[in-house]
Amino acid sequence: MQIKNIRSTPRLFKADVPRFDNVSVETTAQLASLGSDLSLLISRDGTVVDIAYADGTLAGYDIEAWIGSKWRDTVTVESAEKIDSLLADIQGASPTRRRQVNHPGPAANMPDLPVDYRLVAVDGLDCWVALGEDLRKIASIQNQLLNAQLELEREYRKIRDAETRYRTIFQKLGQPILIVDGTDRKIVDANLAASRALLRPVGKLIGENIISLFETGQRDMLGELMSEAQHSGTPRATVARLAEVDIEQSVALEPFRENGRNNLFLRLSPPPGANEDGSSGHRDATDVFETLPESLVTIGLKGTIENLNESFLDMVGLLNKERLIGRNLNNWLGGSAVDLNVLLAKVRDEGSVRQFATVIRDDLGGVKSVTVSAGQFSHGGHESVCLLIGGAARREPALGMSAAGLAPDGADFSELIGRVPLKELIREAVDVIEKMCIEAALRQTDNNRASAADLLGLSRQSLYIKLRRHGLEDFGGGSRGSVNSA
Repeated sequence: MQIKNIRSTPRLFKADVPRFDNVSVETTAQLASLGSDLSLLISRDGTVVDIAYADGTLAGYDIEAWIGSKWRDTVTVESAEKIDSLLADIQGASPTRRRQVNHPGPAANMPDLPVDYRLVAVDGLDCWVALGEDLRKIASIQNQLLNAQLELEREYRKIRDAETRYRTIFQKLGQPILIVDGTDRKIVDANLAASRALLRPVGKLIGENIISLFETGQRDMLGELMSEAQHSGTPRATVARLAEVDIEQSVALEPFRENGRNNLFLRLSPPPGANEDGSSGHRDATDVFETLPESLVTIGLKGTIENLNESFLDMVGLLNKERLIGRNLNNWLGGSAVDLNVLLAKVRDEGSVRQFATVIRDDLGGVKSVTVSAGQFSHGGHESVCLLIGGAARREPALGMSAAGLAPDGADFSELIGRVPLKELIREAVDVIEKMCIEAALRQTDNNRASAADLLGLSRQSLYIKLRRHGLEDFGGGSRGSVNSA
């Protein structure tokens, strides 16, 4: 059903019943003034003829001074156009639609007087009646709401600033700290030190069950210890071994109240006697290697990055260590994951590896040839691998062969497997063999290009193209690059 927009009309008293016949003029004027908060009689030229109001506080706005003034001159500049609209609308329909205007306060410290007017034409009256509703109460409520909103914003800003300070201090602390939900034992928050100790990004730690981070045989004991701390309200401590990094840590549990729950504040630290200064030995070594121009990375036996220096950050084009720690090194080292697996296998078998040739892939897609020297070491019962990564010297074509001939034992090929794609190996092998055949043909024909082309089964034009490609335009035979001289 279609609903038509119909302008509503006011309900008037029945005119055919002579109820108002004996009402005096004075009473009629009183009724007209009481019909609104502020009533104005407006002449046909827009002049204020008379004024009536019900609230005595309106006298403070010196309303009496409006009489004899143009109605539009009694309002603010922004409201003058609305008065003009009311005077234009009354020419066509009565009453007009409501329009809110502001009368300026007589003093600088007085707020404007907001009034909602509508203009009415009365039969038998030589002027119009402006019926106004005082909006000061509504404006006061709006101001109260605005002030409440501003106060909420100020409080929110204070809370946000306090949270920022907490986050900064929390993340700057050198000791690994985790906040644990007392109900489901899931990690609610963790600092960067905890991320480094557990070899996981903070984002992957949050939501993880804290019990799962420790070895299976110690999980029941830790669960009971957490329950004791929550129910007694007193701190508890023990020593437990982390599952992934295989390191024993002192675990300190301290309960605290938050949102109606007893949550836990968990701190990790090296167990007593691990080092005199309570720090891990490999961290001291890493601090020393920070001064080295070569890139240094320490990883676990599965390839997870434990620590690195600034030089390695420059090599892979990342801004901070936190983006790498806890991730696998094969994301950046090697043409594929095979390189790192081969390297780690050699380290496990031999204890160390020297000048392992591979590549580094940076975050921008660039690839750089490098050599890696690696060695395995132990600290705090945990096995790690230290990798020293340096730029590789510029090498000859991937096969490492000269035109003098192929290596008979195929050693050049075997060393490149996994470092150079098979297609590239085959392509370069074909180029080397083709060059060798052309040189042999030229030597056998005493550098006669036409005879060499016939010997190779090529047209002379094809031969000249291949000579240019291999840089043999000036080939003069002799012993340079000769097969017989190999």
